[in-house]
Amino acid sequence: MSHDAQHFIKAVWEERVRGRPIFHGMSSINLTDPLDPACDPFSAMRPTLYRLLDVLQGLVDVGFQFTVREEHFGQRYSHDMRLIVAWTRKDLDNPGIDFTTSYYDACGYADCCQGSQLKENFQYITAHLPGCREEAIIRERMGDAEWSLVDEVGNWIRRDAHQHRSVVLHVDRGCPAFDADSRCQPVGSLEGFARKVQAVLSEANLQCSPETLAKVLPSEQDGFTVRMYRPLTREYIMDVEEVIPDKVAQASGPRGVG
Repeated sequence: MSHDAQHFIKAVWEERVRGRPIFHGMSSINLTDPLDPACDPFSAMRPTLYRLLDVLQGLVDVGFQFTVREEHFGQRYSHDMRLIVAWTRKDLDNPGIDFTTSYYDACGYADCCQGSQLKENFQYITAHLPGCREEAIIRERMGDAEWSLVDEVGNWIRRDAHQHRSVVLHVDRGCPAFDADSRCQPVGSLEGFARKVQAVLSEANLQCSPETLAKVLPSEQDGFTVRMYRPLTREYIMDVEEVIPDKVAQASGPRGVG
């Protein structure tokens, strides 16, 4: 790498990575040191969750219509259950801890059931699906075994609800644990960031310059997400902030789901 390329890459890392926060919304009951993606809070229930997802997929495949709704800080969201099943299965299939540059989005995820979008989805479904018992598709496809799954998942979600406290982690973007995310994002150690930038520029046959770096990196205005696969140690956590609705209301823009 040329001296100029090193200079340009380091300048971007200093401006956009070092000491700047990225956010993760969660429940305080899951906060450990280190925060390890390998410690799966769903491990014991994973087979049961997959079985329930199979049941739900079978329902939507034969035409069952069901909308999953949620509300966070005055913003309401609704999605067809077909999408929710696909997103939830994807989350179960891909362990890791998601971070976002959007403080508002992180607060929204922290506000989910026990700080988990996955639990939020299952909570709504297990609470509202019984109201559809008399629909023809439900009577035909849901027997005692299927309703037992619904009850088991619902009880599991409610079990630790009284201990939950919504928090947002402010994490240093320069944390080396972000190096394991293969995407070219303004996060990680200087060495890891430089390696990814060089690879992307080389693949696109571009010389390193401030203009080409701006082209291959996501903008701060658009924001971006990163998935962490390595343990996060306390030294890189800049703050653990309790979610306060009045403060969140001043943040910018509603979050996406999925």
